[in-house]
Amino acid sequence: MRPELKNLIAVAAFASLPLWLAGCENNAAAYEVDGRNHAITLVRERNYIWSDAVKQALVAARFPQCQRRWEILPGNTSGPKMSLYGVREGLFVAVQGKNWYAIGTEKCEVSRMEPTGDKPPGQLLGAFRRKDDVLVFEPDPAALAAAKAAAAEQSAPQ
Repeated sequence: MRPELKNLIAVAAFASLPLWLAGCENNAAAYEVDGRNHAITLVRERNYIWSDAVKQALVAARFPQCQRRWEILPGNTSGPKMSLYGVREGLFVAVQGKNWYAIGTEKCEVSRMEPTGDKPPGQLLGAFRRKDDVLVFEPDPAALAAAKAAAAEQSAPQ
């Protein structure tokens, strides 16, 4: 092969790299339980445009005691939509389609669980979803109002 042709192919391949990477995804979003040091994070990674599977992980963190990343079942490219429920202090349930995960922040553990009925236990806190091609955690309006009311009650003079 002539050197000019090799150089042209190399330049074309390098120039098309952004097009190949445009379909990739590397996002994370967090639900802050009690500030940044106590959180549940959903991480999504899609390395190749031709892949339909998106690697996913849940990170449970309660600094300085623990932080662990747990690989969960792959998601798809249509969006992460994962709802998060608070069962009690330090215990949560994440639901993505038919896949349910128990999350304990006491020891930063995540495990797959069998659905316990039509509705997950606990109060809906919000959902991880894509917004303008960025992964975000959107709080449930009712849960947000309850949290604001509780904060106002705690800060009110006694």
